[in-house]
Order: sequence, then C-alpha cells, then structure tokens
Amino acid sequence: MSDALRDARVAAGLSQAALAAAAGVSRQAVGAIESGRHRPSVDAALALAAAVGRSVEGLFAPMPASSRSEPVLARQVREGSGVLAARVGERLVHAAAEDALANQGWPPANAELRHGEPAPFPGADLDGFVLVGCDPALGLAAAMLPDSGPRRVVALSGSTGAALDAMAAGRAHGALVHGPSGRLPSVPSGALRLHLARWRVGIANRGRRARTVAELCERGVRVVQREEGASSQKAFAAAVAAEAGSGPRGPLATGHLDVARRVAHGAAAGVTMEPAAINWQLAFSPLEEHVVEIWVDARWHDHPAVETLGRLLRSKAFRARLALVGGYDVAGCGTQKADRL
Repeated sequence: MSDALRDARVAAGLSQAALAAAAGVSRQAVGAIESGRHRPSVDAALALAAAVGRSVEGLFAPMPASSRSEPVLARQVREGSGVLAARVGERLVHAAAEDALANQGWPPANAELRHGEPAPFPGADLDGFVLVGCDPALGLAAAMLPDSGPRRVVALSGSTGAALDAMAAGRAHGALVHGPSGRLPSVPSGALRLHLARWRVGIANRGRRARTVAELCERGVRVVQREEGASSQKAFAAAVAAEAGSGPRGPLATGHLDVARRVAHGAAAGVTMEPAAINWQLAFSPLEEHVVEIWVDARWHDHPAVETLGRLLRSKAFRARLALVGGYDVAGCGTQKADRL
C-alpha cells in the first residue's frame, strides 16, 4: 500500500479523481497505486509527485527492510516525544522537535517517537533538506521556504562540530559552519560552499557595561557556555588561555539563543553571538569576528532545495529580515565560494 501517496494527496486537499486529472492518469490507477495493487511507470510517478508537491523518492522509494531511523544529533530523544523525521538519501533520520531552529511559536513535529522509531503523523512529509547549524538565520530561512516537498528545509540546532559530524556520517545534507576568516574547519572534498554572513562571538551580560574575559576570570563569575565543538566556545577558551587564568565554570546551553535567554533570565554572563545578545537586549563584549557559511555535501549538490535556498539567501527579503535583528554583515549573502579554503 502506498501510504505516502495517499497521505500526500490528503495533505494537498485532493480527491483521487482530482489527483488523477492533475497527473493525467485514471482514477482507477490512483486507487490501485494507493492500495499497493499497481506500481506506477516512471512517467506516472513523476506526474503524481509533481501534482502533490513531493519528490518521487519520497513517495515511491522503499526503505530497506532492515533500516532503522538514526538520530541526526548525538543527543538522546525522549520516547513518546514529537520529532522531525526526514530522508537523507535512502536513510531515515530524526531529531527532537525542540532541536528545530524554529522561527517562532511551537517547535514543529511531523512524527512521534515510538519504540525508538518515528511514527509519521497522517499526511507527514519526509521529503526535505536537513541542515544542522547554530545560527537562528537557518530557522528564518526554513520559515520562508516551502513547508512541504523536496524544497523544504529542516533546520536543526547544533554546533559547528556537531553539524560537520552529522554531514560526514550522512545524517544531514549540509552543515552551517563558522569561524575566524582563514581558520574555518577543513572543507570536505567536493562540498558546495554558500556564504551566509559575518557576525561576532563574545560575552553577553545584563546591564549597560559589557564584561571582559579578564574580569570574568578574576572574579570567578559563572558563565553559561557551549559544548567543546562549538566555534564560539573555542574563541572563549582561547581568550581565557590568553589571560593565563583558569576558565570560569558554568552550565552548558544548547545554542546561541539559549545562552542569551539564560543570561536575560538571571545568569551572570554567557558565550554567544552578537545578534542573540542584541535580540535579548544584553551588553556584549566581542572576542572574534566569524565568517558564516553553509556547506552542502558533494552527494547532494543537485538536491532541489539547494538552488531554492541559494536564491532565498540572495534575496532582498531575507537580507532585510536579518538586518532587522542586527549584528549581521550580510554582504555577499548567498554567493558561492570556491570548494576549498
């Protein structure tokens, strides 16, 4: 039975007759395909996928019987929780809904985790382009792109290290990376590089006066920090080492906005990006200016979302929204870089 075609048809608000008319096939053929009695020809499959706004692979490519869904990130996902599930090639992957770089409102979910596997909701779309990164701008981009079909972007929160690990392991199509100019991580062979922006990482705190790393070390202030693989954390560690002091202790946050939120709600200081500090009206002491890029694995250059994403990044509408946030230098946003540094 082709549950994927039936669910996609229902989600698109089409009857079997309407889908048949749009795809140029008979209603009986649609019914036979949905019931599993008939497998469509290549031309019919392409027409049906186009009519419901999904990819052929998402509708008709069978998952290997022995395959199990893999978590995109190295974090445990709670049983019974809402998850985001998607296909990366022939692999099914998932992440906790709260890991989405949601632009606003409740975090999205298209499945529930049952016995360690995502159970898709009716009409759920497993198509999309999985991107991992720490910049909330990815969440903004995802919100401005189609919310179904192969051009959908599934933006998940993760450090540069976590993003590169997920992409290298085939659990994500791409990764957002950032670091000082000339000191980005090594580019994987054949990766497509799209410039996003420049912004600064540093220390955020409440009040009008920004605290320096020297002050934090001297006074032993607890600092909200990021995991070891985060580029902002590396900048903070380097600044602490330059002061020849022991690093301030503090809890780990899941992302830049989480750091800023914790500081705004009572923490003394935190390691984050300047746009997040501006968003929460915090004082900010910069440590480094970072180049921010989106890297697409060589296997997925031709994914339908890549061209759509690049076009969005270059649009005035996207850059105007980032300008409203503040702290972003969007010159060259969306331009393709050489595949090597």
